[in-house]
Amino acid sequence: MKKYGFLATLAAVAIAGVVGWNLLRGRDDSMASSIPADATMVGRVDLKTLLLDYGLDFADLKDLLLSGKEGDETGLKYQTAAYFFASQGYFGAVAALSDEDDFEAFLKKQGNYIEEQRGLKWGTTDNNMLYAFNDDRVVLMGPAVGSEQDALRNTIYNCIRQKASDSGKQGRIYELLDARKEAIAVATNFDALPKELQTIGGNVKHPNLIVDLGELDITAGFSASKEMFSLNLGLSSQDAQLNKMLDKLDDTFDKIDGSLASAIPTNAFCHAEMGLDGKALLEMLRSNKGLRIILMTINMVIDFDKILKNIDGDVALTWLDSSLKTPNLLFQAQLDDDDFMKNVSDWNDASTRAMGLNFYSQNKHNAVCTFSGTPIYFGTHNKLLSISNIEGLVKAEAHHDALPKFSDEVKGNRLYATVFINQIRPLLGTVSPGVDEYLDKFDRLTLRIPRSRDIRLELTTREGVDILKELITKVQQQ
Repeated sequence: MKKYGFLATLAAVAIAGVVGWNLLRGRDDSMASSIPADATMVGRVDLKTLLLDYGLDFADLKDLLLSGKEGDETGLKYQTAAYFFASQGYFGAVAALSDEDDFEAFLKKQGNYIEEQRGLKWGTTDNNMLYAFNDDRVVLMGPAVGSEQDALRNTIYNCIRQKASDSGKQGRIYELLDARKEAIAVATNFDALPKELQTIGGNVKHPNLIVDLGELDITAGFSASKEMFSLNLGLSSQDAQLNKMLDKLDDTFDKIDGSLASAIPTNAFCHAEMGLDGKALLEMLRSNKGLRIILMTINMVIDFDKILKNIDGDVALTWLDSSLKTPNLLFQAQLDDDDFMKNVSDWNDASTRAMGLNFYSQNKHNAVCTFSGTPIYFGTHNKLLSISNIEGLVKAEAHHDALPKFSDEVKGNRLYATVFINQIRPLLGTVSPGVDEYLDKFDRLTLRIPRSRDIRLELTTREGVDILKELITKVQQQ
């Protein structure tokens, strides 16, 4: 019996460990019940997830965010996710409290006046934000002044008292937010964005389509680790026409196979790649009347249609230095066929010379175009088109000093672009010398688009740098 009792104890400990870990990893979304039902934007800040993902100690985060300058308790409960939202033209937020008395004492120490009404405690901030709290949570909304605050009191009261079934937790915007797993996330609709961000208009013309961007839902998630800070954007819609347009983009831009990674010299300032179906892109361009006229004009000079049709695979553009005056660029594209090189001499006629363009064939694979005396070299090798203002880059088969890790990093994306921070430091340092201190902590800024509905921006830190630890140290020294 003792043997079985010991095994039962071990099983109980194991189960408790699994359950405890799941509870630690799980997100407490109880504060979401205070989100207004008509919220047009909802966001989440989950400090517990941030702690686990980044590897910070709670004591460090508490010193940074959850204590006053003298180390006094704020009464905030970090284990529970906090939410922010937009509703009826107001901005709002809700956070959990671990101790109502500590929270009230903290507010009063900051010079805030607290009053009690309708079973809640109330106060305002200097920028006219109204808040109320009880022993469970605090809800803040505003800005509002005068009689607006009287109406807002009722809204805040209802947010605190309402059931989850009556809240914004039941809406599509919250559903989109809940699907994001990052520590900090937000979900909204295109129509709810500030007007300044809607500069491209409410409708977009697309081949045989007119799409309403008001049907576009947008989510974003921010995550942090010692190696990388990542901002991920997601696009979705319930509109068939908009989804058709997004699918068309995925059909036009293929996934990158990574074969052009050897074209990244170690002194590159930035590098961008995409997978491209030239025939599909040409069809898309021709469907627009304005672009069709431009294509006809270009084709009067060179057989651009034929070149574009033969692009099938990876396309890359590398900027070799951070100079803005005379940038050195290298463009490369994988081809199905390079027969168009045979006709370079035909491009050099009276009309092109009148435009200041002159084409010269060097051999069956290489040629040069001069524009107002400036040479642009282009050529093909093993069905790879290269164009550059540096002749040696066009004729080089590969750069054996390239960074091989990029071949795996770029694969699977439809668009990949990276900026090497060390190369940009001299340029930004002249604008603001103080910026250089911060740039020294980062390695690269990278944009990835694996599909039209998924956009990722990643800021990679230099090896051995711990950004949040350094921030905590600075706060503690103040």
